[in-house]
Amino acid sequence: MNPMIVAQNRTARLVREATTPTYSTSTPAPVAPKVYHMQVVEMDSGCGRYWSKPMRENMVNDYIDRTPPSYSVSDIDHACACWCFDA
Repeated sequence: MNPMIVAQNRTARLVREATTPTYSTSTPAPVAPKVYHMQVVEMDSGCGRYWSKPMRENMVNDYIDRTPPSYSVSDIDHACACWCFDA
């Protein structure tokens, strides 16, 4: 066989192998969606205490930051309206 044809075939094979995607047998672990728990905040206004409406746990700090300085946080609890209390 002609050495030039052999070299061209080899080059074509190497290019084909380089551009062919490789597949693995391992599957990446599924990513679970972030599920937030519901929490309530108890505030003391000096005239009494009250509970906030249930909110996602990632919103509690924003809620506390938005309250007037005359209010103080008494307690932060898990809300009974949370999805994890459903039985």
